[in-house]
Amino acid sequence: MDPNPERRLQSDWYSPTRLGSSPVQFDFPGDRFIPNRSLMDLDQAHTLLTSRTQERSRPRIDDKYRLKLDENLNLDSEGRPFKMLVFRGSPKSSRKSIRHIDEMRRSEDEALYYAKKATQYRYFPKSEASVLDAPNIRDDYYSNIMDWGKNNLLAVALGSEIHLWNANNRSVQKLLQVDRANDYPSSVAWSNDAKRVAVGHQCSEIQLWDAEAFKYVRSLEGHQKRVGALAWNGHILTSGSQDKSIINHDVRVGNSLISRVRTHASEVCGLKWSSRGNLLASGGNDNLVYIWEAFKIGSSHFLHRLNDHCGAVKALAWCPYDSDVLASGGGTKDGCIKLWNVQRGLCINSIGTNAQASLHNPLPVCGLEWNRHHKEILSGHGFSTDMLNHQLCLWQYPSMSKMGGLKRHSSRVLQLSQSPDGLTVMSAGADQTLRVWEIFGPPKRDNYRVSELDGLLSLKTSPIR
Repeated sequence: MDPNPERRLQSDWYSPTRLGSSPVQFDFPGDRFIPNRSLMDLDQAHTLLTSRTQERSRPRIDDKYRLKLDENLNLDSEGRPFKMLVFRGSPKSSRKSIRHIDEMRRSEDEALYYAKKATQYRYFPKSEASVLDAPNIRDDYYSNIMDWGKNNLLAVALGSEIHLWNANNRSVQKLLQVDRANDYPSSVAWSNDAKRVAVGHQCSEIQLWDAEAFKYVRSLEGHQKRVGALAWNGHILTSGSQDKSIINHDVRVGNSLISRVRTHASEVCGLKWSSRGNLLASGGNDNLVYIWEAFKIGSSHFLHRLNDHCGAVKALAWCPYDSDVLASGGGTKDGCIKLWNVQRGLCINSIGTNAQASLHNPLPVCGLEWNRHHKEILSGHGFSTDMLNHQLCLWQYPSMSKMGGLKRHSSRVLQLSQSPDGLTVMSAGADQTLRVWEIFGPPKRDNYRVSELDGLLSLKTSPIR
């Protein structure tokens, strides 16, 4: 054992023991026999190793230059022995490691790859995937006669009947038929769990049906005129009527009516609960949109009154990736899609849908559906004397630039409804057809097409084919 440890420490100045007493703090991120990669320029090393250029001939080095080179490599500035490969670590600093930089580069590459892939697969279809006959469908702007449930069943009102179309096997079953004279279904809505169907009637009645057992459950009363709009929020069923009132029903109890408000000055033709269930949007024939808070729905105190539309507001849709944004569409004499910030009560964007026609011939908005997979919104439109206008238009959000459009119905679009997976949209037309659009998801293989015989059901077996 060395009797003089101080002398030993000074002689072995380059050892880790001596470095521990240095005023400069070092970290030791690796093993002493493995060099520290964070201090290396790996890109330059890779270039030198893979370069195909011929090696240059070594220059002749005289003895004086070699001696000077050895001194610089083996002695420090004070002439003390110096070993280049001694394990020292590096001074602690905020410099990020090569591993962190590689992870950042990998994340950027992945983001760029998926962005290019998404851009590559977006396109507007040239035609519908299939067409279903819908005889006796009522040409009524103020009704909401179609809804696609989470069980992948489409409920649609055809005349005095409600039919269920199964999108999985394309079968059709009749749920109910109204036998009363001058009465027919004017609105339909699936419950959130898709176990019940609510049906609003022309004669002011609301019926609940068990969709699994195909049985009538009960009736809900409170309105005096046509029930044209229905919306579910858990066990709460909200209804809007031609009598200008909005009623909330708790379907779990016998006396279901829990609140009634009458703020609209005309028929309530649009209702939509937000995905979180905390806000309700109502649109009316008075050209107004009201925003209601769920915990204040029993009173007439609304959160916002939005009055920028010039026509009836039936089309309402909450943005799926921004809960503060609501889209609304105006009817005749308006023809605008407006985006609202419901927290501030302000219109953040407005686009006229009838760019080719004059201001005196707007294109009514009858339906709006957000694309849950891409930032887009689809609109369905009504009457227009301009044959160049489209009945279906796809808009990019938030710029609201038009991505494409089609005119396939021979008459106006009455309503739009979206499939549970968010890939398909059904449009109901006054031409008594339902058209299936594979518009929101990536395209199918070019050789995949639903044949007419496979896509159409026999008129002898069902009114929908």
